[in-house]
Parts: sequence; C-alpha cells; structure tokens
Amino acid sequence: MDDVAAWKQIEGWREDPSSVAILTDIDGTLAPIVPTPDLSEVPGELLGLLRELSGKYLLVAGISGRKTQDAFDLIGLDEVVYFGNHGFEILRDGEVEVIPDALPFLERVKELESRAKEELAPLGAFVEEKGITASIHYRNAPPEVGERCVAFVKAEGERLGLRITVGRGVVEARPPIRADKGTAVRALVEEYRPRKAMFLGDDTTDLDAFRELVALRKEGTLEEILRVGVRSDEGPPEIVAEADIVAEDVEGVGEVLRVLAR
Repeated sequence: MDDVAAWKQIEGWREDPSSVAILTDIDGTLAPIVPTPDLSEVPGELLGLLRELSGKYLLVAGISGRKTQDAFDLIGLDEVVYFGNHGFEILRDGEVEVIPDALPFLERVKELESRAKEELAPLGAFVEEKGITASIHYRNAPPEVGERCVAFVKAEGERLGLRITVGRGVVEARPPIRADKGTAVRALVEEYRPRKAMFLGDDTTDLDAFRELVALRKEGTLEEILRVGVRSDEGPPEIVAEADIVAEDVEGVGEVLRVLAR
C-alpha cells in the first residue's frame, strides 16, 4: 500500500469508528526515547487525543515492553486497555494478570536480573525490574559496555533457558514461550472483534505486532490493517520497510492520531 492510499484508509476509518482498534507501542512511539525509563513522558496533546479516540473507537490499547502497571502510570487513562511486558501481562479491572505459562520462569528471570545488577550495573547499565521479564538498558553507557551487556545477557539467557531480544539501547530476557506484541494483538482482536486494526511502533519487538496484523488479515479475521512505523536512527530498518505509513518521531504519530480524531 502506498502512503497516499494509507492516509485515505485512515480517513475512511473515521466513518465507522466502532469497527476499529487502535493499538500502539508507548516508548519511542507515544513518548520520546529518554536516557532511563523513569524519565519518560507522553506529551499532553497525545494524551488528550488518546482520551478522545477512546470515546469514539471500539478499542484503544497500549502494548508495551514496560510492566503493565508502569504503562498505565505513564498514560494514566482508564479508558485505554494495557498489555505489558511484551504481551506477558494485561491489566483487567485494576488487577495485573500474568500469562500462566510464564510463571514457572519467574525465578530464572529474577536470577538473571540479580546477576546483571552485580556484573553490569557497576559499568553504567540500568537494570529495570519488571517481574516476569528483565530489561538491561545501556543507552547512557559507552559502546563497549553495551556490547558487554548484550553478550552477558545472551550467555546468561542461554544458561537459564530464557529468550533474549535486543532493542534500542536495551537487551531483554523473558520466558521462552510465545508471548510478544503479536500475541497481544491477536488476543485483543479475538476479544474485541474489530474489523479493522492498526498498530503504531518503532522498535524490533513491534515487528511482531506488524506481522500478526498481516496474519489476521490473511485469515480473514481482519478486513483492513494499517502499520505505522516510527522512523529513528536506532530503530530496525524493517520498521520503515514494513510500514504502510512512516511517522517521523512522536510528532508524526500525533499527526496520525489527529487525523483519526478529526
């Protein structure tokens, strides 16, 4: 789909908002990337747009690598559905539910976290405690420390039988079961039954969501999809290559949301 056709599709979705799900990553998409996750903030205009869209469209959901509670705290809108920890957790009725298949791996994730604090934190890495997954951030550290973080977490992950992924200034460990932003997208589509759905994202883990939308369309579960990729120097080239619309940073995401709300 070319860019012009994609924007026309968004305009068409405004005519029947009750059939549309708006699914989005948070960090790097709604909130600019910052040195450490605790400094992250979603601009006030985007929060206003999310609130407005939640009142018009079938579903607005934030699907994040953050802990689900952290994702909620960052956006702070009760109207939005929250899937956190790359699809391992969902917030329902004020309670965070962890996928049962992941729970046996909790102690292994905690062990990796503890080892990372001992070995990597003194070098300048930031170890984020996320419960069922672990994230080691090296954005503020020298390049050689980043390389050390990736190598260390990959080795520990292999030893402990965990799945390891590398993103924008971060290496993450999680249980080795299929739970990612793609499975979160599928779960929400199957529950809310939209006919059309979009996902907005900027990083490697968001590609799972892009590709799940394609699969859901091929199956006939969704009639129309849109993939909005946020361009960045650190993001994978596939985000731009696979996107129907390319947004230039968070301001570009705001333009997409404004068109949906118009």
